[in-house]
Amino acid sequence: MKHLKSISDILNNYSDTDEVYTTDQKKKLWRKSKGYFTRDENTFSFIHLIKAWEEIVGKLLADNSIPLKIKNGTLFVSTKHQIFAQEMSFLDQTIIDKIHARFPDLRKNITKIKYINNEFTLQDFNQPTHQKKSKPIKKKLHPFSPEYKQRLYLANELFEDIEDQEVKDALMKYYLS
Repeated sequence: MKHLKSISDILNNYSDTDEVYTTDQKKKLWRKSKGYFTRDENTFSFIHLIKAWEEIVGKLLADNSIPLKIKNGTLFVSTKHQIFAQEMSFLDQTIIDKIHARFPDLRKNITKIKYINNEFTLQDFNQPTHQKKSKPIKKKLHPFSPEYKQRLYLANELFEDIEDQEVKDALMKYYLS
């Protein structure tokens, strides 16, 4: 029987429990209480598989591979190099057995493993952001600046022994850039 409120509780806006009126609200409330993903290991979440990957395949293989997705009974795993894919392919049945032991709900979902070569590993996913390293911008000197004139003087001293004018010009241009 549902908890019924008295008229005085309603008039005083007293609430000791959350009332849920529709199934959508029930789902939202349940999902909200579980967080972004459930922490219950009996309920499968792909995040649990990624977190348990090191226990399933070992430290060396976990550092060089990561599960990507499950589709049509196949677990797709990204490996850093073809050698790791080949090594893991010899352990297919062992890996599947360990996954089934850890996550019994996946018995019907994972029957084989396919390997894809990428440069992504678990360490790459653990980094906060994937930022491309930019090359430092080299400061180009103006031909009339004192620094440029000093470099030009040093370059003339360095390359004064070179007789071939094309080679000398190329070296001067490289040195001054």
